[in-house]
Amino acid sequence: MDIKEQALLKHYYDKLCDGTFDEKDGYAFLLLIRSQCDKNSCIRELADFVMQRDRYNGHIKEHIFASRKKFEQIGKTKAAIRINDVFTFKEIKSELNKTLADCQLAVLNNEQINVFITCLISILQQVKIMVNEDGSAASREIGKLFFAVSQKQIILMAEIEVSQNFLKKTNVVFPVLTANNNYSDIKKQDRFDTPYLFVDEVVEIMNHEGKLEISIPGE
Repeated sequence: MDIKEQALLKHYYDKLCDGTFDEKDGYAFLLLIRSQCDKNSCIRELADFVMQRDRYNGHIKEHIFASRKKFEQIGKTKAAIRINDVFTFKEIKSELNKTLADCQLAVLNNEQINVFITCLISILQQVKIMVNEDGSAASREIGKLFFAVSQKQIILMAEIEVSQNFLKKTNVVFPVLTANNNYSDIKKQDRFDTPYLFVDEVVEIMNHEGKLEISIPGE
């Protein structure tokens, strides 16, 4: 990393530390931090996914398709299915702080990491999930990622087509990445705190005078 890149990284890092960071900063921050990460780190994978979007074919896409396969086994096995986030909060915090330490920058606290993940979730909404089937060179869209929010959580949700048999297909929804909702006072939909899923609206994570805000079109 040359001197100019170091200065740019420090600029976005300082915004994260002083509470003025938003999703636009998140995109630039990821671009700069990517080259400093270990090849197989979760931060590298997240950065690649952000930059490549539906063209991405790494670990995160593999995780989404592995989760899809679990749903396709319903009715064929008695085992309960469990869907986990692709990376945990702890994993992201550990890898990001390790990379920052290698760049001679102090580690981030839990709230700063949560802001970073929240911005990531917003950046990744509306990414198409593509698949090549039957050896075809053409890709087909079988799903998409959406922004979702409940009273307690901000979630990157995958909605994806699954085959229950040769004739019947349906869509399932499951979480890919999760952050704490410390930014919006959302009323619970029900006693389960089922998240609101924004399929048609594009949500933006903005920062207003040092306060992170979830901006929803029409509200």
